Amino acid sequence: MRRQQHSDHVRNRIIDEAARLIVTYGYDGIAMREIAEAVGLSKAGLYHHFRDKEELLIAVLTNWSNEMAALAETAGREPTVRAQLTALVRGLFQQAPAQRALVRLSNQDMPRLSETARHSVTQCYINGLIGPITEMITTGIERGELRPVDPKLATWLLLGLLYPFFHIEQATVADNDTMLADLIITTFFDGLSQPQSR
Repeated sequence: MRRQQHSDHVRNRIIDEAARLIVTYGYDGIAMREIAEAVGLSKAGLYHHFRDKEELLIAVLTNWSNEMAALAETAGREPTVRAQLTALVRGLFQQAPAQRALVRLSNQDMPRLSETARHSVTQCYINGLIGPITEMITTGIERGELRPVDPKLATWLLLGLLYPFFHIEQATVADNDTMLADLIITTFFDGLSQPQSR
C-alpha cells in the first residue's frame, strides 16, 4: 500500500512538472531527460512510469480533463445557464497559468502525434471543456434561457473569447481574474453596448 502511494505521488509530480515544461517550451521543445531532471529522477525512473513522451502528454491532458470535468459538474449545479457558465469560466481562470494554458496544446502539437494519441487528446478536450459547455448551452436553449442557436457554434464563440487567455504569456494579463471571467461572460451573453433608453 505504501509503495503504491509513493508511486502515485511520483507519477503526479511527473505530470505536474511535465505540464509546466510542455506549456513553457512546447511538446517538441522539451525532452524526457529534462522532465526527469526537473522531477529529480533518472531517465530510467521516468520511463518506469511513462513509456514515452506521447503517453506522458496524454496523462497530463487526462489529468486536466478530469479536473475540468469536476469543475463543470460543480458549476452545473447552478440554477441558470448563465450562472453555470460564469462558475465554469471563473473556475478556469482560478487555475494556475500553466494549467489553463494546456488548452492550447491541441493546435500546436496534434500534428506531431500518432493517430491513437491524437484521438486520446481530442477526447480529453471534448470531455474536459467542449462537451460540458455545449451541454450547458443546450440546456439553456431547451429551458428558453437562450435563443435557439447552434449549441456547437455558441460553444466555439465562447471558447474564442477565452482562447487568448489560455496562452501562458497572457494568462496573468488581468489583475483580477474574476473580473476578467465576468467580462467574458458579459460579452458572450450581453455584448458591450449600453442598453438603449426608452
